[in-house]
Amino acid sequence: MNTKEITNQTIFTTDWAKGDRRSVKAYLAGDGDGRVLWWNINRLAHQLFRPKASLAKIMFFFHSRHHVITLLSLKYQADVQEVAKVIQYKGIMAGIRRGVSSNKENTLF
Repeated sequence: MNTKEITNQTIFTTDWAKGDRRSVKAYLAGDGDGRVLWWNINRLAHQLFRPKASLAKIMFFFHSRHHVITLLSLKYQADVQEVAKVIQYKGIMAGIRRGVSSNKENTLF
């Protein structure tokens, strides 16, 4: 869609969600990216351990867990890339030493 074609009418009448893989509509159509499934698994797990938790608390802890998992994943990827560079330039033994030493000295929190 050309920007000249966008008007108030097109903003409010166009179905923007049908092309967005993050939307519930895409999930129901089988084209989603897993976000709804990730939310459902976390919500059910939280309700299993905290049956009286409100939806607001479940959402808060879901986002907290999601951020921690994301940060840990990024940290792990950075560590793997660093060890790979050391292996590439200095050899396998230097890479092993770097992996062991970075595991001891670097913590996320």
